[in-house]
Amino acid sequence: MEGSRLRIADCGLRHFSMSWPALLALTPASSEHRPQPSPPCPMSAYPLFDAHPRLAALPRAGIFQTPTAVRALPGYDGAWVKRDDLSNSEFGGNKIRKLDLLLGEAQAQRRRCLLAFGYSGSNFVAASAWHGRRLGLDTIGLLLPQAGAPYVADNLATCAAAGAELALGQSSAGLVSQALARSLRRLATQGRWPYWMPPGGSTPLGALGFVNAAYELRAQIEAGLCPEPERITVAFSSMGTVAGLAIGLALAGLRSRVVAVQVVSTQFATPAKLDRLIAQTQALLRRYDPAIPTRAAAVEIRTEFYGQDYAVPTAATTAAMQAFQQASGARGDSAYSGKALAGYYADLQRGLPGPSLYWHTFNAERRPRGVSPLPPERLRGYLLGDRC
Repeated sequence: MEGSRLRIADCGLRHFSMSWPALLALTPASSEHRPQPSPPCPMSAYPLFDAHPRLAALPRAGIFQTPTAVRALPGYDGAWVKRDDLSNSEFGGNKIRKLDLLLGEAQAQRRRCLLAFGYSGSNFVAASAWHGRRLGLDTIGLLLPQAGAPYVADNLATCAAAGAELALGQSSAGLVSQALARSLRRLATQGRWPYWMPPGGSTPLGALGFVNAAYELRAQIEAGLCPEPERITVAFSSMGTVAGLAIGLALAGLRSRVVAVQVVSTQFATPAKLDRLIAQTQALLRRYDPAIPTRAAAVEIRTEFYGQDYAVPTAATTAAMQAFQQASGARGDSAYSGKALAGYYADLQRGLPGPSLYWHTFNAERRPRGVSPLPPERLRGYLLGDRC
């Protein structure tokens, strides 16, 4: 029976399989051996789909495979951190949850090219290019220049290593015009229109990645890995993470509220736009399973940590990133996680009731293994002014 595989179906091990020889190797050689305790059941990567099986029809790319760790954050009682920076060993961060569904749909539609929008240092564009290449998909990145920061060069280097076609624009309207022209060329040469993705991958489908994340957190709470938080602090930018968490927390029966720290201009993220994305995501859920109720947790949007501009750090941003790295060993960035951390640490210092959780969204590594840094001259045009 070599080559046969035994599926283990109990205790949620639907993705676990073992060959017959390996199973036999675990069998005690004699009855004198004492029975060993069973290992803990690994958690599902998609507990949302386990709870609502009709959603399992949604295709996935396979780049998100296992729940991310939740850990106590030293320095404050009741402070916890969700380590989405570890969501993928090559290029992680919160975007992986969205891209697993978005790239899965692109593959199912037999697209050959991805088209992603963002700023010059976009984690989303870099993650799309890197993981898209692994799946045989080209990437076009349409970028706006931004303030300089160390991660900008790293993400541009990742895009270059992945063979992404990058184009700069000076306005959102200009980027859309370029996107249309480049898409028409791809249609002419490849016979298919590229798969368009808005900044951050924050479509209703992308937001489902964070509906699922809330169910994942519930499973970790039920397993005793962390307490149920009173509040969850996360960056508020393209809104998909916040929209998905707000829906998922309510559906999962958690009482946590979301503290969304504004890290982009109100041109891009507002309460009205968030409400619209929540409603669209709920409609997508109900399209697959009409029994799913339309619930959402409370969201508090905090704007006082934004500062002068996108990715421009404040003193509080810099101090929070340093404190977080010393406490957790994880790095931050001045665009998203640094400003969210400034909000989180401010609330900790105010002594707000806990426990509380900070959802870390940045990528753990500067660049994927084997990707070399870009020379400074390659950054010309991607940065605003002389800041770097």
